[in-house]
Amino acid sequence: MTNPTLLVAKHTYLTRLKKKSFWWLIISPILLIAAAGLLGYGISYFSNDQPAKVAIIGPSTSREAINQSASKMNIKVSSITDEQSAQSALKKQTIDGILTLNDGQGTLVTQQKAPKIDKDQLQAVLSKLFLTTQAENYGLTARQTAALMTPFSLKTTVQNQSSQQDADNNQAAKAVISVAVTIIVLLIVSTYASLIGNEIANEKSSRIMETLLAASSAQAQYFGKLLGITGLLVTQLLSSYVVLGVGANLFGQQITMVKQALSYLTALTPAFLTYTFVFIIVATGLYLILAAIAASLVNDTSQVSQAMVPVTTLAMIPYVVGLASASNGGNNVVVRIFAYIPFMSQSTMPSLLANQYVNWWQPLLSLTISLIALVALAQYGQKLYAKNVLSYSDENILKQLLASFKRS
Repeated sequence: MTNPTLLVAKHTYLTRLKKKSFWWLIISPILLIAAAGLLGYGISYFSNDQPAKVAIIGPSTSREAINQSASKMNIKVSSITDEQSAQSALKKQTIDGILTLNDGQGTLVTQQKAPKIDKDQLQAVLSKLFLTTQAENYGLTARQTAALMTPFSLKTTVQNQSSQQDADNNQAAKAVISVAVTIIVLLIVSTYASLIGNEIANEKSSRIMETLLAASSAQAQYFGKLLGITGLLVTQLLSSYVVLGVGANLFGQQITMVKQALSYLTALTPAFLTYTFVFIIVATGLYLILAAIAASLVNDTSQVSQAMVPVTTLAMIPYVVGLASASNGGNNVVVRIFAYIPFMSQSTMPSLLANQYVNWWQPLLSLTISLIALVALAQYGQKLYAKNVLSYSDENILKQLLASFKRS
């Protein structure tokens, strides 16, 4: 005989899976990220600096030497060679600047909105050109001139260069992870707490709960709904991960921001990403249990938002603490304490781990504490659910919830 809990889980999962609202839940964040990526690509594409068109007033040899290195300086040498024509073109904004060279001195005049010119490269080219001219004036041979202009050779090495690069990438990635996990958990809790609340409220408002309990049991309905909704969460996370991963590999290398973000993510180990993924699932499970307990007290769907207030309020606490301590959470005693408290640790411990403020056993201890709390709360919540699910009271939901905890 099929396990009734699995039947309820399967029914809950497939019913929600077939609804357009669930797929929109999956697609909307992906579309938002894709739109942000396209916007970033568009801004990057249209903001690429065009070479500054510069008229060079000076010897033809100087103009030719500068023209050979023009790309390094982000300039394009104009065909204008006389001062009067150059000034007229500058006023008409047909050129971006005028470089006047005379006896070892130079003056660069540009428009206010002219593209940026690499003045360091320009200075280097002009200095080299000046040295060459001076060497010729002093009668030096080509070999002597080349020897004079040979720069001093200094070799530098960075010990553990690859490790340092990984550390730099990790430094950039950890700040993003600290904030991202906090926001993701809050969004997931708000969304899926509402889902399980509506699932239970729909059955109570249509008065079919009695029939369902007669066919199975309160325990089967309770754990089945939790498993079904958790399955939806896993489906969303995996679907988003696959779609975003494929999209990033196919198109990300063409977008500078995405390419940079991918380089940062490579600094995060698979173990860290797996740990964070599991922690998000466990933390969401804790909030789903609270949502199921609160939803068992509602009479119809209009009371779901009221019933979810305690759940979302509790979820706001680690959200605020996580954002406030994203930069220096390891030095904050409150954050370190929160990292071991169920309902709070999912927004603080991954941040401490990413910032390397904790040893490997501390995140595992925090996750173990949350798992124990999840099992204990699931058993305790099942008893409350069984007592409340057939109750139809008009009293305030919060008062009923507090009274339900006191009676147990």
